Amino acid sequence: MKKNIFKKSIIAGGLLNLNDENIFIRNKQIKDGLIIHTCNDYEDSIEVIKKASFGLKDNLKIISKIYYMYPEIAHRRFRPLYEQLEELVKRIGFVPKVWEIQICCFCPVKKLISFEAEKFFINIKNNYGIEKIFLETYPVYNYKIKEIIFLNNFYKGNSSFGLMGYQNLKNRVFDDELLNLSAINSLDIIFIGILSKGSQNKIRNQKIKNNNNLDFIDLNILYFLINFKINSNTKGITNFSNIKQYEDFQNRIKYLEELLIDNSSIKRKIQNTVYEISHYKNYDHYGGHFSLVNYLKKPKLILFKIKYVIFSFIKSRKFSHNFFG
Repeated sequence: MKKNIFKKSIIAGGLLNLNDENIFIRNKQIKDGLIIHTCNDYEDSIEVIKKASFGLKDNLKIISKIYYMYPEIAHRRFRPLYEQLEELVKRIGFVPKVWEIQICCFCPVKKLISFEAEKFFINIKNNYGIEKIFLETYPVYNYKIKEIIFLNNFYKGNSSFGLMGYQNLKNRVFDDELLNLSAINSLDIIFIGILSKGSQNKIRNQKIKNNNNLDFIDLNILYFLINFKINSNTKGITNFSNIKQYEDFQNRIKYLEELLIDNSSIKRKIQNTVYEISHYKNYDHYGGHFSLVNYLKKPKLILFKIKYVIFSFIKSRKFSHNFFG
């Protein structure tokens, strides 16, 4: 795989503890041109980036995870989006050269085109150069491609919108129809958890028979590469706990891309793999958005929602109920 394709497609996450090894790995990733994924609440991940980017400010590319109307009112995440961005700048000491954001917790499209939202998106472009916004999604959010296209047309010339969610060979947020429509419309898509490293996923993926001695990581990389070939605006987030893993990943990608070129049967097998849209069909893992099915099964959720609406209204008065800031 050409190096520039690797730079374009991979986002490096993790590395939460401030130590020499993590600083070294992050420094290498910044030099290699990768986008770094981080969040204010990911322990010392921002401090790792700060140390690793010394002398490399113009190389740093970041995608920041921020929270809209976080469902725990007492949590520090329950505050305006702009304030969360201000914290990152204060901690890192400068504005990243390339900065994108990931908005978590469900934010309806009608809120995204409100007066407060318009002002927010204009301000983050003017003040921080942030133009790309990714909406973290789950099946329960039910974002539709036509809504993302509408947002991109609404903010044309200022901001662009894409979707991101948990996606690998066997467990997915996006179905094939959504991915195909994304490709047709050249929309930005980010896959979270592309290597499917969880123990349950390992068991599922190892059941896929192949004649090339490919392990579950290889199979997941193949799935990602196939999607990248279909839509070059596809990126994938994963993390590397040591430099050996990082270098091994790059070698695997190079080998597996060549394998795809030479072996069409592998591509067909990957594309025909049975998968599950199994991540949070009826609720999100933040505990803030539920489907009607969940409310019917657990009537107590109705009381929870009522309490949240009341107390969030009271607490948000201190920032004029403007969750964008």
